[in-house]
Amino acid sequence: MRREESAPVPTPIRLWRLGPWSRNRLMRRGDRYEAVLVLLAAMLILLLVPCAAAFGTATHTRLEQQTQTLRSGVHQVPAVLLEDTHPAPDTPDDALRHSHNQDSARVRWSTPNGDHTAVVPTDAHATAGQTTTISVGADGNLTGPIRSNREDTVVAVTAACGVWALGSGSIALVPALVHAVSARTRMRQWASEWTRFDAPPR
Repeated sequence: MRREESAPVPTPIRLWRLGPWSRNRLMRRGDRYEAVLVLLAAMLILLLVPCAAAFGTATHTRLEQQTQTLRSGVHQVPAVLLEDTHPAPDTPDDALRHSHNQDSARVRWSTPNGDHTAVVPTDAHATAGQTTTISVGADGNLTGPIRSNREDTVVAVTAACGVWALGSGSIALVPALVHAVSARTRMRQWASEWTRFDAPPR
């Protein structure tokens, strides 16, 4: 009569039996030390979650303050087109223009510090002499794009996840190295014992 196979033990129960509190007599002292180390590493990784969240919150607050400062120093001024609008380039040569993905044209605007010119995005089919509105800083120079609140949030979340991943990887590396060294030591011990076992009796 064929012997019935026992049902597989669920993974949570197997992990529980591998804990340092296990009463299994086959579990060596080194196995218990490794189990304690893995348990401590898991606790530290969980403790990193609120730390990473706090770092992300601080990063988001700092980015929001920077964005508000940039926005407070930007004001709108009229600018006169010096040329007709150039369509968005389709060739790599034109991709070196200031606005490589939009229609653009060179404009001029006046500030207390003097006149300025630059290539800015414009509406399609705009002609020379028309007036458009641009954003300039306190020094009168053209300002770049300012991050939105959504972009600040994405950067903060990415920073928090990066801190948690880097810290978790560093913590998990310790028990992994200990396990690798212990496994290699055990294999050498087993090989030595098998050699003595296979030796002919004297």
